[in-house]
Amino acid sequence: MTTELATRRCILVPIDLHGISRDTLETLVRIARLLDRALLGLLLEDIRLQQVADLPFTTEITLRGGRERSLLRDHLSQRHSLVSTDTRRLLNDLAHRDRVELTFENAAGSRLHTALERDGQLDIFFPARQRWQLVAARQPAPGTPIRRLGIVLARAPQDQQVLETARLLQQAGLVAELYVISAGPLERKQLDILYRPGSRICVQANLKCDPATISRLIRQSAYDLLLLPGACVKDIPTEVLESALDKAGGQVLVVN
Repeated sequence: MTTELATRRCILVPIDLHGISRDTLETLVRIARLLDRALLGLLLEDIRLQQVADLPFTTEITLRGGRERSLLRDHLSQRHSLVSTDTRRLLNDLAHRDRVELTFENAAGSRLHTALERDGQLDIFFPARQRWQLVAARQPAPGTPIRRLGIVLARAPQDQQVLETARLLQQAGLVAELYVISAGPLERKQLDILYRPGSRICVQANLKCDPATISRLIRQSAYDLLLLPGACVKDIPTEVLESALDKAGGQVLVVN
C-alpha cells in the first residue's frame, strides 16, 4: 500500500469468488466519494477452499441447473481469475468516473480474517453474498440506491462517525428510509444530525450490545446497508461473525 493511502482514511472491500454486483460497486464508490475516502480492493484467494478442492471425490453443486460436478483446484483458480479481473475492471471504471482514489492488493485467506488483520484507519465494506441478494421487486427507486439504511449506535467511540456517515448519505439523497438501532434513547443533537425534511426515521432504543445480539442483527439484517461501529464486532468470535456476514441479506459497513 502506498504511504499516502496508508495515512488517509480508507474503505476496504474484500473481493472473493462470490464477486460483487455492479449496483453494489456503484453504491460503494458513491459512499467513498461522499465520505472523501480512498478505496482498497482486497483480491482474495481462499486457501481453505483450495485445500478442500484437493481432497478426493470433492464435488460442488452448480448454481445454474443444480448439477453436481467435480470441484478441482484448476476450476477454482480459473474462476478466481475471472471474478477478480471482471470486478477489478468494473471498480476501476467506476472509481475513475467518480474520481475516487483506488488501489488493489492480493491476499490469501477468508474475507473476514484478511480484512480484520489490516492496520490503520480502515472502514470495512462487506458486500452481501450474491446468492442472497433480493429480487428486482425489492430494488430501490431510481436515485435512492439505499432504500433501507440501518445504523447502530452502541455508545461506542465510533458512534459519531456512524452518525456523520448516515447524515452525508441522507443529505445526498441516497437513502429512502432510515432505521436507528440504539443502546439507549437518542440525544436531541443526534436526532438533529439525522433529520432531513421529508425523511422517514424509525428508532429502536433497546439494543443490547452483546456479541450474540450483534451477530444476530447482522445475520438477520433487513437493511440494504447496515452501518456498524467497529467496537461492536470486536468481541464476536471470528467463526460466528464470519457466519453472520455470509448469511446477511444486505451490505455491512464496519466503521472504525
